[in-house]
Amino acid sequence: MTGILTCNNHSALAAIKTPQVGVGFFPDNSGFFMTRRIGTVSILSTGEEVLRGELVDSNSATLSRLLEEAGFSVQLMLTTGDRREDLVWAIETALQKSDSLFISGGLGPTEDDLTSEVVAGVAGVAQVFDTSTWQDIEEKFRQFGIELTDNNRKQALFPQDSQILANANGTAPGFETLVTRAGDQKRIIALPGPPRELLPMITQYLTTVSDAIKPDHEFIHFFGIGESTLAAALKPWEEQHGELGFRALFPEVEVKLYDTDPDKLYSLRKFVVDNLSTSLVDFEPLGIPSLFPQFLQERGLTCATAESCTGGWVGKLITDKAGSSNYYRGGIISYSNASKVNLLGVDPATLEQHGAVSEEVAIEMAYGARERLGADIALSLTGVAGPDGGSDDKPVGTVWIGRATADETTARKLKLIPGRERIRICSAYEGMRWVMADWLADRWATRLTPD
Repeated sequence: MTGILTCNNHSALAAIKTPQVGVGFFPDNSGFFMTRRIGTVSILSTGEEVLRGELVDSNSATLSRLLEEAGFSVQLMLTTGDRREDLVWAIETALQKSDSLFISGGLGPTEDDLTSEVVAGVAGVAQVFDTSTWQDIEEKFRQFGIELTDNNRKQALFPQDSQILANANGTAPGFETLVTRAGDQKRIIALPGPPRELLPMITQYLTTVSDAIKPDHEFIHFFGIGESTLAAALKPWEEQHGELGFRALFPEVEVKLYDTDPDKLYSLRKFVVDNLSTSLVDFEPLGIPSLFPQFLQERGLTCATAESCTGGWVGKLITDKAGSSNYYRGGIISYSNASKVNLLGVDPATLEQHGAVSEEVAIEMAYGARERLGADIALSLTGVAGPDGGSDDKPVGTVWIGRATADETTARKLKLIPGRERIRICSAYEGMRWVMADWLADRWATRLTPD
């Protein structure tokens, strides 16, 4: 399809080949419009502060990742300011390119928040005031102890016949509305701009439509191997079976197979386990921090941490997930030698003889954390993060990680590429992966049978 798209002062020559993928809509019991099959999507991020680079656009990256994981095919990303004509042009352009458009931003109460108004105009419908939404907004302001002003009524205005998406963390609800272009029904999903509001809303939305969407690709996560090295290692498989996609998600690398043929999936999984097991995380689009809580919960274990060079990084990663108090007993940041002795019970003689960065100290730290915090398993980390403090025997990047269980306490030495932040992050990730290594291997085994 080729044509000229004109919106006010904007003209665009759109030489677009329309994808041969249709999307049908039907309302389910929750009131959402659901896709009958996988569709193409575009993403529009709005706001002058985003357009001018004053605010990093993390929303587009988040939406793209989540939508791809859910099985949608992302075709286009756009960014506009808050001018009405730019928003119209961007929306019309996106609707030419894809079946659905996800918009972030522009749902606030100020004059430059135009998303609802512009979408209503594009859809050819009026804006309607939703009394129930307004009552919810009034209640939230009352709970927050903030004075409500008349301009907040704008946040209860939606394009006619829209489905309203609740906002768990703010006062601006999102919405989903249908538009018709060239006889095809398309949809626009509007989401709030603040990431802490957008993320739970899109997560809930995709959960609602998940039964109607089947991902058309396989994800594999790796850690401890560079993207180029991984690509070279997988080259023999690609030459025989087809192309893979690679994405660096520091400190992990994600590989994607854009084909779910059962024979190919089995072949790739077996090749990875046979040749790259030391770097493999899992055959899922989940990183180590997301898998670690699953490991603890499935095994019915509690965990404690003793951290020196990482300064609480492991504890932070664990407690990023709500409900972590069910399995995380706590952590001790023993940055100084004195704190290692006083808080973890490390023997001063061990520190004197072997130094803080040693197998012996890592073992005593893990043992002390497990005993003092009453956990089933404990992880300790002690190392030289740099940029100073290294020696010939213990250069920057030397890290010892310890693991204590009811059966044994042991330790491993890591030699990491210099860079303080890199060393701290990679130590935390490797420590968690090491603790759940047996559990991960069991997960791999369940995927090594032909589908």
